[in-house]
Amino acid sequence: MAVNGSYVKLQLNTPASITRDLKVEMTNQVTGEKRTATPYLDGTVTLPNVAAGPWRVQVKHPNLIFDAFDRPIKVLPDRPTITPILIPRTIFENVPIEDIPDADLGPVQQHLDEAALAAEQQAVKKAGQPIYADDWNELAQTVGSVSKAAKEMSSLLSPRGHNHPELEAKLDEVQRNLQRMFDSFGASLAQFQRQIQQLALRSKLDAALDRIPAVDENTRVRLTASIQDLETSWSDAPGVYGAIKRRAGQQVLEQFSELLASQTPEVRDQTEVRDLQEFTQAMSSEAPVRTYEEEVQQQQRTGSKSTSGLVFDALKVRQRG
Repeated sequence: MAVNGSYVKLQLNTPASITRDLKVEMTNQVTGEKRTATPYLDGTVTLPNVAAGPWRVQVKHPNLIFDAFDRPIKVLPDRPTITPILIPRTIFENVPIEDIPDADLGPVQQHLDEAALAAEQQAVKKAGQPIYADDWNELAQTVGSVSKAAKEMSSLLSPRGHNHPELEAKLDEVQRNLQRMFDSFGASLAQFQRQIQQLALRSKLDAALDRIPAVDENTRVRLTASIQDLETSWSDAPGVYGAIKRRAGQQVLEQFSELLASQTPEVRDQTEVRDLQEFTQAMSSEAPVRTYEEEVQQQQRTGSKSTSGLVFDALKVRQRG
């Protein structure tokens, strides 16, 4: 241990329910000296006689497989070193339910035993025997003791219908964790379906163009360019992606309709041609969405306009590639 070193004070930002299980370890990065300490419940850690120089501070919690905090600090040689330790609260959101110790009813039971003994001692009076002031005072003290014991017991033991704050806090935490999981899963699902829908759109476009005689390469390039912005925006927010998808669907629908204007009824009645028209019509008329949940529902409605199924169409594109 360093002698005549500096005074170090660390201040953790964790609540008392978490701080009570934390351990702080400081390692001198030059000499290898280690200092350990347990924080006070208010989060303060005080270490006297710490050698000046670079130290590594690690904060550990028994329920975490990684350090809650791991940063280097510099201990000053000529004045106290005061350092805040900022630990993210979210890393503790899977800790076990807080263990509230059982109430100690021993003192209350002892008071009640003493009150019962005092009352029994006064229960030996005979008919006509006077009750003296001392007797009366003893009985009054007995009643007072029973009243105090009952009041203390009511604060130690909760009545029926009471709250369990530790369970309520845990349920709130579980709800938050589930919501984050659902949000993350919804985003992943929506983005995955976006890519399937984009591949299916490209497949439908190629299949429809193959059914139209004498389609030149410039027309194919122009129609394909209409969906390129859609393919590069697969990770955008639902509102942004939805606007790009409606615009892409409208452009393909308009350009393809112009191309069909000079075609025969037999060509316009081809299954692949009608499938592309219905699908792009559904895309261009989608309602704006704000969340991934709304987008997934919207994708399901648009996908139902595909006669062969989006996954099947997407796989056909992959086979061509």
